Amino acid sequence: MGSESLTSEYSVPIIPRMSKKDRTAGQAPTDDLAVHLRPILGMRPGTYLTGLYAVAVVVLLFFILLYPGLHRHGAFLAVTTFPGKATVKVDGAYAGSTPCTIFLRSGSRTVEISKPYYTPVTLNETVTGRVFATLLFPETSSTKQELRVSDLDGLLAWSLGDFQKNPEIPQILSDASRAALDDASSLKMYDFLDNSARYVTAEFQLRELLLAAARTSSRNSFLSPSALMDLVEDSVHIKQKYDNAPSWLLLTLARDKAVKLASSDWIQQYLSMYRETMSKYYQGRFPPSAGGGGRLVVLQGASYRSVPSGQLTMGKDDNVDSLGKSVDPLLPHPVAVDSFYLGETEVTNRQFAAFVAQTPQWSPANAAALVSSALADDAYLSDWVNGRPPAGAEDLPVTFVSFHAATAFCQWLTGAVQSSLPGYIARLPHESEWEWAARGGLRGVLYPLGEKPGAAVFFQKGAVGPSRAGTSEPNGYGLRDMAGNVWEWCADPYAPGSYLLSSLDPGLNASYERSYTAGPDRVVRGGSWNNQSEQIAVFTRGSQPADWTTPYLGFRVALARK
Repeated sequence: MGSESLTSEYSVPIIPRMSKKDRTAGQAPTDDLAVHLRPILGMRPGTYLTGLYAVAVVVLLFFILLYPGLHRHGAFLAVTTFPGKATVKVDGAYAGSTPCTIFLRSGSRTVEISKPYYTPVTLNETVTGRVFATLLFPETSSTKQELRVSDLDGLLAWSLGDFQKNPEIPQILSDASRAALDDASSLKMYDFLDNSARYVTAEFQLRELLLAAARTSSRNSFLSPSALMDLVEDSVHIKQKYDNAPSWLLLTLARDKAVKLASSDWIQQYLSMYRETMSKYYQGRFPPSAGGGGRLVVLQGASYRSVPSGQLTMGKDDNVDSLGKSVDPLLPHPVAVDSFYLGETEVTNRQFAAFVAQTPQWSPANAAALVSSALADDAYLSDWVNGRPPAGAEDLPVTFVSFHAATAFCQWLTGAVQSSLPGYIARLPHESEWEWAARGGLRGVLYPLGEKPGAAVFFQKGAVGPSRAGTSEPNGYGLRDMAGNVWEWCADPYAPGSYLLSSLDPGLNASYERSYTAGPDRVVRGGSWNNQSEQIAVFTRGSQPADWTTPYLGFRVALARK
């Protein structure tokens, strides 16, 4: 080979040196770039890089294995209680609600476990704690505490009120039943369940009620044969106490189960007996009265009419043909009513102003204190001006008044009642009294005057409030505005299932009505100027929280024997 061929075989390309300008104009080939580390303190790069990596690993292990234990030196404690939702405090500071896991710093710690109406539990813990690997393997211990009831009456009263406010959380019932551990507490628990049943209107609530009853019968243990018999006996007791309990079951169960139950011999026998018993109360309707009413008593410028005693068919009684063929939440049932007096009209702004003048704690100026005490909401007497009814509104029904304000008015008026009617007191009417009075001697009709509302003040286009008290014609007992104008507070707590858990004995139903445990809502009756007349009948019932004040709600006063 010649020299020329040798040169071409072993030659390499020569990259000419580029100026700074040339380097910025184009992109240098990356394959020809290299990074060269310089020695540090005489150490070659391989040596000091190895050292840096070792330090990084040591630091990382320190923060993973040692630092957590040094920084938070202590241990975890898992706390479980029976029943749950107890408050846990560590050295007086809130730490959680059971079941929960809390951290205890090393040293002597005081753990307090408390729940309203239960005896508090105090744990004195000495915590040493581990340092190594606490992040990966935390030191944890546990404690399970069975809380003992210290105030059963308070617990059951609170639980009932809580269920009344939150019927969509029926676990309240089964949780409360855990407290029944002996004969005395079990009897109180059965009373609690009896009161709770009036607020049970759906199957998911019924399941919790039955679970609570089973726990009560078994003393929170296994449902033994004897405990099962106790449960059956209690069910029979409910049936014996409340003749209409089958109606309650039919409306509480899911539709498919209710249909199956309705075809059973037990239900058919009940419906037949119910139809036969109730039909006698529909015999002989009374003709409409001229509205003269009974005896008239005038007290503090207000007129009161006497209402006779009798047996009211309370509930949706407008269709006698449906008796025993269908079940309605407003199930007709008989109630015995004693004679009493009832205000001819609702209490007016003028009358309430006289009360406020003598009891300034109920003046609009004191509204903030009433709100803070849950006696009214922030709309209390909000339509008044400078502590007085607006000009021209003195004879309108007083509105924006709470149940508590109406009750206070009655208590104030009782002093004047004693001189005119010795042995009588002023109070709000019971629901049965209100309906009996509103009917004015009529049965099976929709309104106080018959099949039509007459001149009752119901919704009309352009209306902005109620009319003067006493606008409507008088009913058979001489009472006005028993339909429309403003809703009226009644004395009774609102229990949606109370008509279904009733008896066929009028006297028993009267006693049941007065035995209802106070709840957050109270019954209101009559409808208002803002309701369509076809939506309100003489048997229509509603409910409002006791502290609510609205432009649609007032009250009238009953005078009854002590």
